[in-house]
Amino acid sequence: MNFIKIIPAILFSVLVLSCSEKKRDSGVIKGDMSKLSKDFDKVVVDMWGYEFLGDSIKTSDTIDAKDGKFEYHFKTKEAKLTSFLLLKNNKEFAVLGFVDKNPKSKTVFGDIYIGNENAVINTISEFKVPSADNNSLKYYRVNIEGSKEAERNMRISFGENLTSIEGIKENPDSYVVLYHLFNVKDKYSIKHLKKLSLLFSDDVEKSVSYSLFQKYIAKREELERYGYIHDFNWLDVKGKSYNFEQVRNTRPMALFIFWASWCSPCRAEIPELKQFYSEYKDKVSMVSLSIDNKYADWKMAVEKENMPWLNLSGLPNDVNGVKEKYNINTVPNLILLDQNGKVLINGFNNLSEARKIIDTK
Repeated sequence: MNFIKIIPAILFSVLVLSCSEKKRDSGVIKGDMSKLSKDFDKVVVDMWGYEFLGDSIKTSDTIDAKDGKFEYHFKTKEAKLTSFLLLKNNKEFAVLGFVDKNPKSKTVFGDIYIGNENAVINTISEFKVPSADNNSLKYYRVNIEGSKEAERNMRISFGENLTSIEGIKENPDSYVVLYHLFNVKDKYSIKHLKKLSLLFSDDVEKSVSYSLFQKYIAKREELERYGYIHDFNWLDVKGKSYNFEQVRNTRPMALFIFWASWCSPCRAEIPELKQFYSEYKDKVSMVSLSIDNKYADWKMAVEKENMPWLNLSGLPNDVNGVKEKYNINTVPNLILLDQNGKVLINGFNNLSEARKIIDTK
């Protein structure tokens, strides 16, 4: 047997195994804040997910701390947003804020994503946060090491595109990257979303959030194939119903504006939409479709904003009708259609792109 040829192969196998990330089924967070040894004796750890990602479970555990140190063991199926509150004699004392990994950044994250990882938290310094109620809580900048999910979230927050082909290939096991892709999904074509979805690891593909992502793709494909005008029947605040032809009103295009009364960015873009309406009302029929679930809130917002185009919803009876029929999970969202219901634009605040398309018609 030729051992000289076998040894390199063995070494290569060892290197490959050592470089691959081993999936963990539990995590440990260790806090080492000795400088605050006399200031707190317990830590409240809150972990939660988002319902639209299939995770409505929130946990809140209080653990003992000794000499400024604590250790928290947990298990989670997917990454969770996590926050830490320090107690002294069962009274709230301080909140931890996590420093961004970018050395040039002064940003502090109040909540971070943590998966089944071994992470270490260290105190850096105290900082002040403006508080409406002027409470006496202290705030501490802390550093976290060992959590790749926390680091990925910070990188994404400062503009790094981890939802690109290269970004997902670099982080195929990341739930945080999947969550962010879910948030920006309307920016991509169905074809590209399918391509990106194939890059995640087998473990991520078994998750609830991934199955919801696939459901979104299938629903969007169905909508774009059969159109948004099929069975269009929504009500204004007075209860009058409209079909698509009544909405379009002989104009060559229609703009669907998905929003909600509680959505601050939705309300903030209304002045821009009014300007758009004044410029293109003869070419484009506009209709705002609300995903509100409370009729009174929606009606009050419509009356206050005084939008000169149609405002419709499924309320008061069909609470989730608009959201479910049009696959809308996040707002604001704009969809520009031609007279046959073909999608020309589908995404967040694409009025500039809408102008270009309209001007070329």
